[in-house]
Amino acid sequence: MKFLVKWCIMPIPLEMMKTVGLAVIPAGIEYWKALKEKGKLLAHYTFVGKSEGFRILDVESHEELNEIIAKDPGGMMISSEAIPIVDFEYSLKVWKELLERALK
Repeated sequence: MKFLVKWCIMPIPLEMMKTVGLAVIPAGIEYWKALKEKGKLLAHYTFVGKSEGFRILDVESHEELNEIIAKDPGGMMISSEAIPIVDFEYSLKVWKELLERALK
């Protein structure tokens, strides 16, 4: 199961960023690198000029997705939205089948 997970760093007070925020950044980097090595994180992008972006995750279940997002070291400062996605080729196959059925 693949999901596009949009993420956004929530506004936090500067003092909290100096203490908690800076402490979790290195742990977060290692966390996501490990998921990439395991094949769970397929892509990770940041929107230019923003504190937000998206990741593409490949998981076995909704529970695994929830666990990955929940265990993100910076997760308490990040808002996430998971959107199920399918491969482009599969999507084209389905649309072709629907079109062929409609034209019969």
